[in-house]
Amino acid sequence: MVASIISQLPPEPTHHSTVQVNEKSIDLSLTPTETESLTWIQRWRCVSPYMVTAIQSFMIQFISGLNDGNLGIILPSIKAHYGLSQYVVSIIFLCNALGYITAAILNGYLIKYFSQSKTALIGACSMIIGYLVNLFAVPFPIMCIFMMTIGFGIALTQAAANVVCGEMPYSMLMLSFLHAFYAGGALVGPLLASGLLSSQKTWNTSYMILCGLAGANAISVFICYRKLRTDSEKELDAEKERVLQNHENSQQIQQQAQQQETSSSTTVTTAPVIEPDQESMTSKEDTHKNSNLLSQIFEYKITTIGSVFLCFYTGLEVTIGNWGYTFLINMRSTDTTAMAHLMTGYWSGICAGRLFLGFATSRFGEKRMVYCYLSTIVVMLILFWALPYVGANAISLIITGCALGPIFPTMVSVAQRLVPNHLYATIVGFLSAFASAGTAIFPYASGVLIGSEGVSSMLPFCIAVAATMLITWIFIPDPRPSTKFTAKVNSWMGQFRFWKRS
Repeated sequence: MVASIISQLPPEPTHHSTVQVNEKSIDLSLTPTETESLTWIQRWRCVSPYMVTAIQSFMIQFISGLNDGNLGIILPSIKAHYGLSQYVVSIIFLCNALGYITAAILNGYLIKYFSQSKTALIGACSMIIGYLVNLFAVPFPIMCIFMMTIGFGIALTQAAANVVCGEMPYSMLMLSFLHAFYAGGALVGPLLASGLLSSQKTWNTSYMILCGLAGANAISVFICYRKLRTDSEKELDAEKERVLQNHENSQQIQQQAQQQETSSSTTVTTAPVIEPDQESMTSKEDTHKNSNLLSQIFEYKITTIGSVFLCFYTGLEVTIGNWGYTFLINMRSTDTTAMAHLMTGYWSGICAGRLFLGFATSRFGEKRMVYCYLSTIVVMLILFWALPYVGANAISLIITGCALGPIFPTMVSVAQRLVPNHLYATIVGFLSAFASAGTAIFPYASGVLIGSEGVSSMLPFCIAVAATMLITWIFIPDPRPSTKFTAKVNSWMGQFRFWKRS
């Protein structure tokens, strides 16, 4: 399936300049017209060397989706087991958010001092610890502490998965598949949890399954990512090798100069001076490049605005996925199994959107298509809120899921084309971790709102979040050359800024 879709797409401009295929170098930044001569076999061979790490990244996203989809279904059982109010049980989401935010801050430094592969392994082990403790149904305060561990681990592994697929050829397509696996996990999660609960199993049984999957994930991360080197790490290795070579060259020149000092005095004064200066300049550049990572990444608008946008995006996605079930069984029908299947339709829509709308997004432009997706989401959520019919709600949920699906991979693909190579892993890690924080902050806020105003307040809250995303997307830079549409939007923004200053 991946090969057939790749055969229809031209390579996207990425940080990769060439790939060897049949002893022939293929330029991945060629235009669509220039790549028509490539066969689908050649295009598949561009991607096939990366497939082991790509499949591992897909597994990471599947487990992350399984975790999020499972939590929404077992939440009422956790509340009943501990005898908690709606306010208190929502602290689970807040603790998850603290883990995600911690990962956002530490991810860049962990990559710098260890490596991307070891950072992913740290995240995978953190997930095992969190699931292992929670499967024993420990007291609620302890459970909350280890929810932070789970959130920290998920954020680190998701960041690694996004970096791996974002640096592959056909990055937009591979990111779409990556996030489709997240939706696939979130699709299976409600079915798994509802199946266990309906067969009279306790809520923590699902954590036994997650713990086993997390253990298998840690082993496969160690094996598949063991030789992983991101583009920024490869650049750093090349830079160190160049500095070392310069140092060796300067020593050779000095030795030659000393040998010839009796015959030529000019060689002594001029030859050895240039290379050491270049070496010291390079060392200063390396020090500047690798110091104070957070201040460097915040120089790019995509970091600040993109992290806010993705935080709202994942917050909306998971709020609907987690609290949508509670809304349906309270406001639409008491048939818990049927309502769980309705939420499965929502996650199926997200999965389908990521699989099949990535091509349309690349074809017609990221900026334009995301405007269409967000507008569709707002309209569908209003219909979901206004129409008290299960059939209409099912259609609204599926279409909302389809429209939500391609937005995250599109955002990561946009970031990949706007930031320098040496900061890409850090910036995408920051974006992914803040996106993961949204999966906890907004469900927590929804839980507090539901506790005070009732479950009917969930959908107006979701509509407001979707509208905010639509406004925020205006400020995201467009990676493509300006079209009439984007030029008009930029003109409006310029007029707005001039009016604000005056």
